[in-house]
This record gives sequence, structure tokens and C-alpha cells, in this order.
Amino acid sequence: MSVLAVLYVVVMTGFFYMLMSGGHHVFPEKPVLYLYPQDKQRLTVSLDLEGTLDTVYPTPDSERATERGTQASWTVTAAPDGTLTDQAGRTYPSLFWDGAMDLPDPDTGFIVAREDAVPFLEDKLAQLGLNDREAADFITYWAPRIRAYDYTFVSFDASVYTQRASYGFTDEAGASVTPDTFIRVFMTICEADANTVVQPQTFAPPPARTGFTAVEWGGAQRHKIS
Repeated sequence: MSVLAVLYVVVMTGFFYMLMSGGHHVFPEKPVLYLYPQDKQRLTVSLDLEGTLDTVYPTPDSERATERGTQASWTVTAAPDGTLTDQAGRTYPSLFWDGAMDLPDPDTGFIVAREDAVPFLEDKLAQLGLNDREAADFITYWAPRIRAYDYTFVSFDASVYTQRASYGFTDEAGASVTPDTFIRVFMTICEADANTVVQPQTFAPPPARTGFTAVEWGGAQRHKIS
């Protein structure tokens, strides 16, 4: 399965996974994280992953193996517009990681025709709470992958992913910081046929964005379903 995730703090993380035959082992190619605090703030962002990391950018300040998988952390100064500045003064739009983890196949979603990919994503991402900038980042990565097929199964079930990839935030004094708003969007896609039958997916209303906001988006690609 292929997965891409993005977190906005607003936080944005993006990642992309590929499913190994006969299993659910996935390789994230593009996890990214955006942060949007109300005021400029120095934060340590911690990732606790039930899996392993491969490429990470910028390089985390710490990374270690755990019984669960891997933990990594970055210390950055986050600005309200999402700009992240590391301790050396270099700026980034987001934090990036990829790696490997296990995820089950979703059982609800939609069948999307190639020509409908962009309007479909615009509509669903708005329903899920992404703003125009976040949606544009998502669509420019994922629309070409959906348009690679005549028909694509698309699911936004993030329930298992969010249990297996979690984030923590602390301020300069080491006190825990909890985002006032946290939106996490995770998409799974795979090639399908026009007559593929799936159970339609429904969405709960997204939370209103207030205060320190975290937003994550990502996705995964797996083998064709019949």
C-alpha cells in the first residue's frame, strides 16, 4: 500500500506507502507536517510511529527505536503563516518523513473516474476541513496518481493510521502543548473498475479552526481491487 500524509499546526505531514504483495506493509514516501500557532512559538514536535523511518527532512534532532517502532523529534520556531525555522536558521514549509508501517485495507469509500479526480478532491477535502492551500498541496500530489487509472477506489478512513502515527508538542519550557484544533486527513487509493461496488463513506463535520491549529493530510496506494 502507498501512503502520503500531511500534518498542519495548523501542522502538515504527508506520506506515501506501497503495499507488499500478500500483506499490508506500507512504505511512506511523503509525510509532511505544517504548524500554525496563533503567535510565533518555539516548539518541539515529536513523532511516535508504529513502524520505521527512512528519509526525514529536515534531519530530526533525535531519533530512536522503541518497542512500538520509532520516535523522532524536531525543534523549530513556528510562525502563524506556517513557516518553520530550525535551530540553524534554515526555513521550511513543513516537516517531512517516510518509512514503513502496517495498515489494513479500508472498506468504505468512492469510485472516481479519471476526469472527476480534481473536482472530487476539491469537494471532499473541503468537507474534511482543509483550506485552499492545504488542498492545493494535496491535489497536486494525489490527483496525478488518481488520474493514472480509468477508475480509482478512494477512501478517507484515517482511523487506524491515526492510532499508529501520533504527534506530541512541547513548548520551550518543556510543557505539553495541545492544539486547539487538530484535523487529520488520510486517503487510500487503488485501481478499480467502473462496476466496482463499495460501501459509500460519510464524513462528520470538520471542527471549526480556532487557536493553535494542527492539520495533517496523507495517503496510501495499494493493489487493484476487483
